[in-house]
Amino acid sequence: MRSGKRQAVVVGAGVGGLAAAARLAHQGFDVHLFEKTEGPGGRCNRLQVDGFTWDIGPTIVLMPEVFQETFAALGRRMEDYLTLLRCDPNYRIHYRDGSSITFTSELCAMGRELERVEPGSYARYLAFLAQGRTQYRTSLDHLVGRNYAGISDYFAPSVLKKIFQVRAHRRMYADVSRFFQDERLRAAMTFQTMYLGVSPFASPAVYGLLPFTELGVGVWFPKGGLYAIPLALEKVAREEGVRLHYSTPVKRILTEGARATGVELEDGQVVKADVVLCNADLPYAYEKLLDPGATRLKRAEKLRYTSSGYMLYLGLRRRYDGLNHHNVVFGHDYKGSFDDIFERFRVPEDPSFYVNAPAHTDPSLAPPGKDALYILVPVPHQHPGLDWKVEGPKVRAKVLQRLAELGYPELERDIEVERVFTPDDWACTFNLARGSAFGLAQNFFQIGPFRPSNQDARVRNLFFVGASTQPGTGLPTVLISARLVVERILAWSGAADVVTEPRGAGRGALEEAA
Repeated sequence: MRSGKRQAVVVGAGVGGLAAAARLAHQGFDVHLFEKTEGPGGRCNRLQVDGFTWDIGPTIVLMPEVFQETFAALGRRMEDYLTLLRCDPNYRIHYRDGSSITFTSELCAMGRELERVEPGSYARYLAFLAQGRTQYRTSLDHLVGRNYAGISDYFAPSVLKKIFQVRAHRRMYADVSRFFQDERLRAAMTFQTMYLGVSPFASPAVYGLLPFTELGVGVWFPKGGLYAIPLALEKVAREEGVRLHYSTPVKRILTEGARATGVELEDGQVVKADVVLCNADLPYAYEKLLDPGATRLKRAEKLRYTSSGYMLYLGLRRRYDGLNHHNVVFGHDYKGSFDDIFERFRVPEDPSFYVNAPAHTDPSLAPPGKDALYILVPVPHQHPGLDWKVEGPKVRAKVLQRLAELGYPELERDIEVERVFTPDDWACTFNLARGSAFGLAQNFFQIGPFRPSNQDARVRNLFFVGASTQPGTGLPTVLISARLVVERILAWSGAADVVTEPRGAGRGALEEAA
């Protein structure tokens, strides 16, 4: 493996691992990436059966400027590797009382919808968007898009001012309630925290940037599905000289004293490296891949985890034109459902869920005249009281019954292909601790420097990238994670001049157009 260059081993070909590997190679490292599965993607993967294609995990692109910055940092144009299609309307929300709201980035149409539900709410909506834009820009430019030297750095007066500015000290649901009185609108403007697997009643109000991102910048979908993203990153990584080794599990990360020396593969082969970058989920890496005598995860027993997801991937024998690309269905007890998931660790009696019909935007994802539905039901992560062989069929029945009530009584009969994914599958397929589909939670005490660092405190040439390290979960954030960890590797190795001041992702043409 020795080539005269600095040697880097990357463990895992998720979006973060691929982006970081490409950036390291671009900076002159000799990079080998090892992945246990047959291809790239991690949770951003796909399932293909009989002409139907489903994304396994994420289904939307937010913050397109972050994607643009990733390719630009590698000397490339995103448009040469990835085609983003705008989804408008964004989605339709269905409520238990029979009402529905269609969300759109088109201001006049959105205003009509809001006034229909809550007269006088449109003016407050504009104020809500203005606050969301401040949260979005301030977070990207000054909070999320930087490495922290420590807690004292986080609480420096200049940073504290921005924390208060983005209302990170407030709770999301309570903060949104200042703008809207109707419970339906409050739910519609807060459920987006579930993109991060956290409750809006516990998450910081800074995540008001999520509905702003959807409504102000837009909801996007890559041609070919979300799996087009890891495929694009894989292509760039190969062009940069990264050597990718699929179907090659890493058994453990090797350490000697306070230094990582490389990895041992499942077949016993040892691969030496100057730097080890781990894209496996961070709690799993500390528990299964690292010698506890060399290093350990601080406060491991106190860490909070995100929710999981019960997934249905349905191939239907006909097209369901009444569905939008994105559809949200709420149960009857909004707050109670989050308490069930995050506090009582049980499946809500009347679960809310999300339905994705991607072939409505990209017909190539289903056979002609047919539909490929992705249904995500937020559920607790693995817990001793939950047996998914028992719970799964009950959740499935409730979802199909609710869809029948919404006007699709024949949907179950039209199922041609069906696949199911439970929290147990998230745990065993992707090595996610407790089957938490989004990794570690992002409450106030698990963001910024409180979140596990992307550089190990004891083994200084061991680094992490991905959802459970800094800055957090979500595709754009994981791409930022790749930039931050490479900056930290370069600073540690003295390999190059790196950015030390906070910086944003760079405003892209897509945001300016919005």
